[in-house]
Amino acid sequence: MPYNDNPPYQHQSSGGGHPSHPPNHANTMAYPSHPHSQPPYPPPQQPQPQSMTIDEMRILHRTALAEAEAKRTELRLVLASRYRELVGSSDEVIHMKERAEELHDLVAHLPELVEKVVRCAERGEEEARGKKDGGEGRVTGAEEEEEGT
Repeated sequence: MPYNDNPPYQHQSSGGGHPSHPPNHANTMAYPSHPHSQPPYPPPQQPQPQSMTIDEMRILHRTALAEAEAKRTELRLVLASRYRELVGSSDEVIHMKERAEELHDLVAHLPELVEKVVRCAERGEEEARGKKDGGEGRVTGAEEEEEGT
């Protein structure tokens, strides 16, 4: 594709833009006169082709390869770091699961423990009543049932 020095928004000497406006004969860079056809910013500049010697191209190639290798190394380091974080997080999740199972077992056994506490409290009350009555060694009906089981 041949290089074109005329940007697409420039009026050509043969005319252009809105039909009610005269053509720009100075051949300078100017936006079309129609307010809705003006771009909000100037177009990017096209890179000018430049010639390089073979040695300059080799240096450019070596530099590009070195930069690419540096980026690969950086990416490997970032991935290794993220992998270590992932393994650490998974270990923490396993530890949390084990603690949750222990808590679940404890909560499941709470009714049994409450019953034992209630029975001990009842026994303590009965023993206290027996001491008031003067019969420390008396066995009550509830204690007889427990002793028989």
